[in-house]
Amino acid sequence: MAALTVCRRYYPIIFRNFFPMNTAETRLKIAPADRILFSCARLEMHSVHRRRLAAACEGYTEWDALLHLAEAHGMGPLLNRHIAAAKLNVPPSFIRGLRLLALRHRQANTINVDSLREILSLARSEGLACLVLKGAALCHTLYPEIGLRPMRDIDLLLDAKDARHLHRLLQKEGFAASTQPIPPDHFHLPALYQTVGGLRVCVELHQGLYSPIPPYNQSPPFSVLYRDPISFDVNGITAHTLNNEAMLIHLFQHGFHAPLVFEPYKLISVADIISLVEKEVETIDWDKLRSACPHLFNSLQYFHYMTAWTDQVLTKIPLKNRAVPSGVGASYAGWPRVRLSGWRERGVVAMLRHTLFPLQWWMLIYYDQPERLTLIRSRHIRHWQHLYWWGRLFGAHFFEAALKKEAGPAPEGTEPERSLLKKIKILAAAIYRRFR
Repeated sequence: MAALTVCRRYYPIIFRNFFPMNTAETRLKIAPADRILFSCARLEMHSVHRRRLAAACEGYTEWDALLHLAEAHGMGPLLNRHIAAAKLNVPPSFIRGLRLLALRHRQANTINVDSLREILSLARSEGLACLVLKGAALCHTLYPEIGLRPMRDIDLLLDAKDARHLHRLLQKEGFAASTQPIPPDHFHLPALYQTVGGLRVCVELHQGLYSPIPPYNQSPPFSVLYRDPISFDVNGITAHTLNNEAMLIHLFQHGFHAPLVFEPYKLISVADIISLVEKEVETIDWDKLRSACPHLFNSLQYFHYMTAWTDQVLTKIPLKNRAVPSGVGASYAGWPRVRLSGWRERGVVAMLRHTLFPLQWWMLIYYDQPERLTLIRSRHIRHWQHLYWWGRLFGAHFFEAALKKEAGPAPEGTEPERSLLKKIKILAAAIYRRFR
């Protein structure tokens, strides 16, 4: 009887705190700033998006916060473009801030493009084939003006041997290699830096598209990707990038199916995918895309709840799930993306909920499980298996470091002998100090 009383009293609290339900509250709980940015996460706006933007801006007051949020998501230039075109009644100071952001990104991208031209010229002189990735390519092939797509770095994909060769050449040309240690099988070599015109230009030479850790995205060989590229001009130099299907797959995997320790996606990644699909909807080989990456094809429908697809696109990717999922636009906010040191500030219960039971929109996109039963399987089996992998990795590093620190230096050429009980005491002491 006592156990039944406890269950009746505490079960609703546990259920409410740990299991995010697909209710009207969770579906529609989108911050006003997010509504504005969602509406602008595209190159071309249509009547439905203009109406949503106007409705989101009506009565909005946190314009300085919106400016910072737009810059954090790489959305400043696009927000400036759409706000100006809509002629909305917004504060003049906000308009000035947007114009300054757009100008800064245009100047930065001009410097980056000049550096890209020099790198491509060097690669050509050495007979090295390469593909330009992400922003450095999209600001030429997708966006009508290079300043509309902020570029954090210059990403180039080469064959592994050629990537190492170009890496050495660029260091001879004045680039400095990052000293941050990376695994030998990492998908890109240490970043290269050079200051040009007051801007720190960053170049990453990729020997693969994805990191060899969960969720284990498969990177096609460079020779396959280079077989059918798209060509474009970079200040008189012909450059090549991924074809439309390969570009969409890369943008999706990099932004929305990356390892859990990587930073959350940026809304500019949503704008890239939305804009590329809508611009090339009739030229994309949809059968090829569905065959090459069914995960991407099934996930495209969920972007509709952020910024509505056009009717033309919906003929290619029909909405299989008409119910609006909970947590639209919310990225993963649990461990290991948020380290344990941040749990105190955010609250242990909230962090456990975000870690063990992420919101539905993210789950649908990350695990590609649209059906109810398979979604439950992903949430309670696949996702927890994923967390277990990271727990083993971080746990091994933590215990190894704790044992070495607590045991002190051992005589040279020897390993300290410890009983199992001694190891447990050392680890318990380390964990206590870590979380007290």
